[in-house]
Amino acid sequence: MASNNSNRAANPALAEEVIESITQSFLSDPPSMAFLFEIRNWELARLVFRLQRDDIDALAADNPELEYALNLQLQELSIAETLIADESFAIRAVIQYEEEYRLAVSIAQNHLEAEAALLTCTGCESRFTRHQSYKAPCNHFYCMECLANFFEYTINDESLYPPKCCGQEIPFEGMKTLLDNKLITRYAKKQVEYDTEATKRTYCSVSTCKGFVPASNTINEVATCPTCGKRTCTICKAAAHRGDCPRDEDTQSLLSLAKTEGWQRCYNTKCHRVVALTTGCNHITCVCGAQFCYVCGARWRTCDCPRWNESWLVDGGDRPRHAGHRLFQPPQD
Repeated sequence: MASNNSNRAANPALAEEVIESITQSFLSDPPSMAFLFEIRNWELARLVFRLQRDDIDALAADNPELEYALNLQLQELSIAETLIADESFAIRAVIQYEEEYRLAVSIAQNHLEAEAALLTCTGCESRFTRHQSYKAPCNHFYCMECLANFFEYTINDESLYPPKCCGQEIPFEGMKTLLDNKLITRYAKKQVEYDTEATKRTYCSVSTCKGFVPASNTINEVATCPTCGKRTCTICKAAAHRGDCPRDEDTQSLLSLAKTEGWQRCYNTKCHRVVALTTGCNHITCVCGAQFCYVCGARWRTCDCPRWNESWLVDGGDRPRHAGHRLFQPPQD
């Protein structure tokens, strides 16, 4: 730029030509430079203004009148540059606004469409998508939390069993993929309990347990608790004991009749059947394989009872009760 300035200083004719060009372009005929205000020419306009300033600074050296005239030109250039900058800013602002407006409209539209696709939970009235819900047999929708509450509440309150909506049962079979595994396990156990007739249920006799004992854990009226392992009598509901349960009315009635009729009872702890001899000797072989005396109930050939009664050897006739008859009694706790 220094060599350009020196050339212009050495060539007054060239300087006058540049001044005339600037003056004619920006003062006498502003429309001739209007193309610089177009958006596509912004960078060109900035370049022209910068070069014009450089030219003016070089031409105005040591010439007050020329400096005054050129300062006016500089003011015109500054005004023109400011106008272009303001218009550029305004256009960019409008473009940004329009883009943001279109984005906002798009988001609003998507939100409306998404809102229209949401379902309302009948329990808590929250909004959720179809795959986050369960449709009850009555066509009501529930969120997963409310669905879990249906079964959670039922576990703690038998009067709510089975879970229902509008009087229609919510089937448990399809819940395994929707509910927590722990809740599924707890409810399945409660389901076995609730499906057992109330009068036939057995609960652990241990006061600190009281857990339900299913029929699958019961053998010969003795229920083994799956929680603590303790045994409970299914008849009197107390701790398991040996022998006949005093509260077993059916058994007590049968034993009373057996004493009166002279019947006998098997000594096998896994059997204890009552048998009635119609004919034959006093040697009894039970269906369980145990052999015992029909008179006293002891193991065969371990007692002094007669092996037969003549009146019992043949069919028919009167068969009186043996005077020494003793009904076998299992050991009692």
